[in-house]
Amino acid sequence: MTFNAAVFYNDIKNLQVTADAGSCSSRIIFNVPKAHTAGLEAEFNARVSPNLDLSLSGSYIDSKIDSNVTDAGGAIIAGIRKGNRLPTVPKFQMAAAATYTLQIAAETDWSFTASYQHVGDRYTQLADQEPGAGTFTNSIYYNPANGTYGTGAYNFGSYKLDAYNLVNLSTGISWDSGLSLTLFVNNLFDENPRYSLDRERGGRGRLGYNIGTPRKIGLTVRKDF
Repeated sequence: MTFNAAVFYNDIKNLQVTADAGSCSSRIIFNVPKAHTAGLEAEFNARVSPNLDLSLSGSYIDSKIDSNVTDAGGAIIAGIRKGNRLPTVPKFQMAAAATYTLQIAAETDWSFTASYQHVGDRYTQLADQEPGAGTFTNSIYYNPANGTYGTGAYNFGSYKLDAYNLVNLSTGISWDSGLSLTLFVNNLFDENPRYSLDRERGGRGRLGYNIGTPRKIGLTVRKDF
């Protein structure tokens, strides 16, 4: 068995963050005077038997802005407000895997692997956390929840990207000669993980989620020399 863990704190100065330039297609980069990330990471691996290997890892991260960026009138710019979470960073994520291997014939091994991944909720941009965020008044959008397109006003309710879970399975045979055949199923339950909220010209040009790959079933043939 092996166990590794780390506790960390990063004090960040002049962090560069990206924001939409209003209804323009451009992006603007701001320097945030102060920010921080702090958290815990841990991983555990165990060989339960000569045939079975288990692994578990996870992290909890607190990452926030520690200073405001305002315009000449004192209004917060692009959600750069003290206490807002840094974009794209989940508070909690974890992964687990199990692999079972068995010799089924001379110079021939069979294996089966199952893995699970959990990624917590996140935001695409700092401004997505501001009060009132969630509505585009003039947009062209695609809703992956029901597969519909539309135009006009669209209310997301919240720009927060929901947590998601992925399960992958694989089984295969390998020979000592270096040849192996592996049948796999990725994203077993056909989840639609939302990676980011993609918007162009303030939602006037394009509006929709960037989502993960749907369920994929395939066969891998590999030869090592």
